[in-house]
Amino acid sequence: MHYSVADFLSYGEKDNSKVVYLLILVLSIFSLWFLLETDILDYLVKGGVSNSSELLPQVIIALFRTACAYITFHAIFVWMILDKNGAIMYAFFKKEKQVLYRHIWRFERLVTFSSWNLTILCLTFTLMSLTTWGEIFQIVIPESLKIITSILFSTSLGMITFTSTIVTYILVPEAIKSGREYDYLFEKHQQMMHNWPVLLLFLDLVLTKPILVWQFAIFGIIISIIYAIFAYIFAIYGGGYYVYQFIDPRLKYSPIIMSLLGGAIASFYLFTWVGLKILEWNYFIGILIFTIWGYSIVLFKPNTVVKMIPNS
Repeated sequence: MHYSVADFLSYGEKDNSKVVYLLILVLSIFSLWFLLETDILDYLVKGGVSNSSELLPQVIIALFRTACAYITFHAIFVWMILDKNGAIMYAFFKKEKQVLYRHIWRFERLVTFSSWNLTILCLTFTLMSLTTWGEIFQIVIPESLKIITSILFSTSLGMITFTSTIVTYILVPEAIKSGREYDYLFEKHQQMMHNWPVLLLFLDLVLTKPILVWQFAIFGIIISIIYAIFAYIFAIYGGGYYVYQFIDPRLKYSPIIMSLLGGAIASFYLFTWVGLKILEWNYFIGILIFTIWGYSIVLFKPNTVVKMIPNS
């Protein structure tokens, strides 16, 4: 049986919200159990983010991370929150059950998953730069800070690769097919949310070769749970809309979609973990893989999208 995107975004005879809420509870319990049973804390203490490189002096790594922290911070606060022009969005409104145009301002611009993506990346590079400079100046870095940094780094890997892939191969082509305006998806702050994070994080990864384990994929499931809860609360008590229609818990296939969301982010982390293993086995092949992967999921020019859409 063939299913289209429209089928998965349709409504059945009953509201599946309670089923989805129960699913989130089950996934939360599973995540807690997994964290306790797999000794993830030990892996985070013994491994995680690396603050040195075999190719470059440590001070260069520190400067690179500091620059990344600044540009992501600048994008969030100057290009987004403080921007007087605001931004446009085609959101799915809960009451109307329709995708409608909306102009968003200030902190409302941080409700998208892409904004969370950039915010977590900013925190990641900020903490990585602090720990790297700490080592250079021989300042004692709290173990808890190293653990948090590694958690954020692992979470970012899954979020960033997932987000860029979805934007490039689903959201932008769908906007073009439906005849909606899509040029706004290529504004500078959008580029910072969808494209540059992949390149910056992949570059840091190939330079420093962090010690990651497959168990860190659980952070992808956890962040999907946190964002889903936020989205449901925001739709009910905040803006009255879901940034993405597929996250509406009332949909016919919403339990499946919710499960796939967390699984997808975790899976994209696992892809980067496999790439890192290849990097450890053969550095040049690993670099080639991350280069091809990064190139295939970033989209800087809107006119290149047309080639991706059949019969366009």
